[in-house]
Amino acid sequence: MHDHRAVTLQDIADRVGVTRSTVSNAITGNGRVSESMKEHVLAVARELGYQPNTLARRLRGSRTGIIALRLPRHTSSMSYYMEATFGVVEEAERSGMVVSLIPADVRPGNLQRLHADGVVLLDPDADDPSAHAMLTGTLPVVTGEPVPPGLPPGRAAVVSDHRAAVAELMDHLAERGARRPALVSPEVRSHWAISVRSAFERWCRDNDTVGQVLPIRHPAPPDEVRAAVAELLRASASPVDAIVAGSDGVVLNVVTGAEQAGRRAGTDLLVATVVDSDILRFTNPPITALDLRAREFGRRCVQALRTVLESGDAAEPAPYFQDVVPIALCRRESTSRLLRGCKHDH
Repeated sequence: MHDHRAVTLQDIADRVGVTRSTVSNAITGNGRVSESMKEHVLAVARELGYQPNTLARRLRGSRTGIIALRLPRHTSSMSYYMEATFGVVEEAERSGMVVSLIPADVRPGNLQRLHADGVVLLDPDADDPSAHAMLTGTLPVVTGEPVPPGLPPGRAAVVSDHRAAVAELMDHLAERGARRPALVSPEVRSHWAISVRSAFERWCRDNDTVGQVLPIRHPAPPDEVRAAVAELLRASASPVDAIVAGSDGVVLNVVTGAEQAGRRAGTDLLVATVVDSDILRFTNPPITALDLRAREFGRRCVQALRTVLESGDAAEPAPYFQDVVPIALCRRESTSRLLRGCKHDH
């Protein structure tokens, strides 16, 4: 190894050509591993400079009672992740465990010394080296949403059907008269962000609708988002009549940017977002949103990790699995009025 990081079980598994669980069983003496395979794994581990003492004690059943939580970079102040974190902490307390938050600026090499029983990794980003380090490390990882292309999977995932939810939202906008929708999409390489954009574009294709995607930096200053939205509304040859925002924070700047362009949400412009928060019920107008049930999502992540940890005590670890959290469409005043020119009202 030449990158000066600690050797992991995945490194050994890749060299031997077996699964990580097989390597774990060979090193700890658990499970059904032939003597020849065990000797081969141990030889490769020695060759790579693997140091098993701390990990071996952990795998033999010594628990710290700690869950490590990793939030996506640049999102710790977003209300969705705050709610999801509350859910993680509440479920951990019910399980007799505590939660340790992994800093956003942690060095990937330091994650090899993480003092925890497992990791909850919310919305892993393909561009985040720390996410890659955790998913290839020694601790079991449960991801909130599947991993995007370019990252290995964890032991389990808690997911939501964003494709179906976005399609339901777009159907609602079409019923209210939207014919030229736009999606304001943060440039993030997580499964969630990729799924939302893909679902929007697929709905437009399937419904013979010319939709626009306005990519924005993540994070982007509010003034930048407002200016981009105002320019979008002013520059379109065929005026945009509905905007879907990529988060609850972005949608507030969408409303302001629309006002700068002489448009008003809920009157001559339908506005919605794919992430709900409490504040959107009290804006003027209240904003239609997809409720991702963030707190329940966080609870389910801890439940999934507990299942993974308990399976590690068995002779054969449980296979990878997914738990699905439903999404609800919350219709509010920002999309309640029928746009002029639409001759039917559902």
